[in-house]
This record gives sequence, C-alpha cells and structure tokens, in this order.
Amino acid sequence: MTDHKTVLADMVYESLKARIMEQVYAPCERLNIDALALELSVSPTPVREALARLAAERLVTFEAFKGYRVSALLTKTQIAHLMHTRRLIEIDAARLAATSMLVADLIAVERLLQRILDESAHIEVRSWSQGYRQFNQLDQQFHETIVSAAGNEFLFNAYRSLNVHVELGRFYRVFGTIEQTQTCEEHEAIVQALRSRQPDRAAAAVERHLHATEEHIFRLIENSASSSNQLRSVNIRGEQ
Repeated sequence: MTDHKTVLADMVYESLKARIMEQVYAPCERLNIDALALELSVSPTPVREALARLAAERLVTFEAFKGYRVSALLTKTQIAHLMHTRRLIEIDAARLAATSMLVADLIAVERLLQRILDESAHIEVRSWSQGYRQFNQLDQQFHETIVSAAGNEFLFNAYRSLNVHVELGRFYRVFGTIEQTQTCEEHEAIVQALRSRQPDRAAAAVERHLHATEEHIFRLIENSASSSNQLRSVNIRGEQ
C-alpha cells in the first residue's frame, strides 16, 4: 500500500508544478513555503519536498537566506542554443537507432505514437492540466525512447539533462495552442524511417521535426510579444 505521506507529497508536487507551468506563479516570483502550505491546506513539509523536486527540474531556484523563486523563462537565445543541442543529440541518435534498435524498442515507439494519435484525436488541449500535460509527457517518452534505443548511455543521459519538454512546455501559456496534427505527421515519418531501418531517412525526419518545432516556437513568441506591445499601446492611448 502506498504510504499516505508519499501520496500527499506527490499531490503537492503536481499542484505546484501545474501552477508554474500555467504561470499562476509568474516567472521569477518568490515562493513562500508557509503561504503555499496554507494555500494547499497542508503542512510545510510536503511543500519543501515538492520544491526540492521542482528545483531538480530547474522549475524553481533556491538562494540561501532568500528561499525559492520560480525560474525565469528561457530567452530566445537560450531556446536557440537548447534546440541546437537537441538537434546534435537527437539526429545522431535517430541514425544510430535505425540500425541498432531492438524490436522491443521499435514496438514501444510505435505504441507511443499510437497513444499520441489517440490523444490528439479525442482530447482538446486547453492548458497544462487539461490535455497538454499528457501530450507533453507522451511526446517526451517518444523522443527519449528513440534516443535510448541508440544504445549510448552517455548520449541518453546528456539528452535527459536538457529537460527539453519541461523547458519548452512552460511556454504553452504563450502559445495557447500546439500543432498536434503536424507533430503527429512528423512523428509518423520518424517511425516509418526507423521501421524501414534507414538511418539517413530517420535522421532527416528528426531534423525536419525539430526545425519545424523551433520555427513554431519562435513564431508564437514573436506574435505574443507583438500582441503585448499592441495592448500596451492601446492602454497608454486610453489613459491620455
């Protein structure tokens, strides 16, 4: 039987993570343990445990004598560097996986793809708590399974340390939508290349997918910034 304290700690962790991902707690906002405990109707202990886990995911930062703060969102330059590193790892991993992945790994990737297709067909993504969390986690498992199938533990550990899906998932509130159909089509192309054991085709499919992802991210960030500037301009004119 699962320990009650463990269940409570997990619930607090998921609650705080959802609030951070949905920017209920804004980037760089200070987090007071006692206030969070009161808000969630729990003692400070599970809050401390949850914040420690979130710090390991780089969602919060800790500073001695000052406490915890929500981590800042990545800058455009940091996103570009993250995606560059991601391409270096994933493209090579896809090429290796196409030649050496086990049948069990290929079946696992195919099942994950089917789950993603099913989720996209039946669930309308509205927020981290309403659809996007599940889609994000399945997408993470899909990519991690392929990198793992390359058979290089150092490559896999390097990829996991990037924390790509959490870092980019924080921008969902800015995006307001995700290209589910396009993402599924790109995933299908990757799986077909892996299934046919074609290294160059698999690498090219992953490269196209990651390039499209990066373009989509930057386009939405720019549109969001433009909308914010227009709203700010309207508010200023309204005050005159």
